[in-house]
Amino acid sequence: MHRVDALAAVFALAVGAVVLLSACSEAETPAHDAAISTPAAPTAPEAAITVVEPKPGDWVKIPMTVKGTASVFEGTVVIAVESADGSKTFCRTLTTASEGAPGRGSFEAQIAFPPPYEAPTDARLQVYSENPANGSVQNLVSVPFVIWHILPPLFVESPLCGDEVKSPVRVAVTYAVEGELIVVIKDSSGSELARTVQQVYGYEGGRGTLIQDLDFSLPDGPQAGTIEAFSSPREGIVENVFSVPVALVP
Repeated sequence: MHRVDALAAVFALAVGAVVLLSACSEAETPAHDAAISTPAAPTAPEAAITVVEPKPGDWVKIPMTVKGTASVFEGTVVIAVESADGSKTFCRTLTTASEGAPGRGSFEAQIAFPPPYEAPTDARLQVYSENPANGSVQNLVSVPFVIWHILPPLFVESPLCGDEVKSPVRVAVTYAVEGELIVVIKDSSGSELARTVQQVYGYEGGRGTLIQDLDFSLPDGPQAGTIEAFSSPREGIVENVFSVPVALVP
């Protein structure tokens, strides 16, 4: 009887030792389901220029809006609208981002030129910066899109985007509006150099054309400017703004 009790005690001690060793082993061994940290994948640097509007393949009405961000020298961004094959430039202008490199700023520009009359036109938007040393193209972003052949209520037929204009300049505006039709010449600071106001009447099923000669002076010499046309159905209301960038020369 004493022998059986002794064997039972030995067995109990052996089992206890096994349990204790097992517990220690589990404490020292890392859990298999523990999360293993991995280094994050490197993030690609943001392009110097990004275009957020229009997007590739968009159908766009004229005047069109171009939006994006840029980190370029002095924040100066060139915007050009060309035919799909680059053989024709409809408009080329400059705009300035809200911040220059090394910072990043946002930009927005209105691009205006006589839209196609008969059919949609495949086009491409070219947005880039210029090398300050030699003027070469840098950071080019090209966006293919389609110009709708839907005519706006009014548009400037001449001068065209980018034209050099001298005083007096003959401005032609095609319209399908009623009320006052206003044409303004502005200098690079946005100050008015000349203005004309004409009362016009909409043409049912057709359009009229206003042709007006405007005189202006340039005390500060040649500079970028705009020829802007808009309608006003009543006092204090401005509608259908169509602004064409030009080069003003004495």
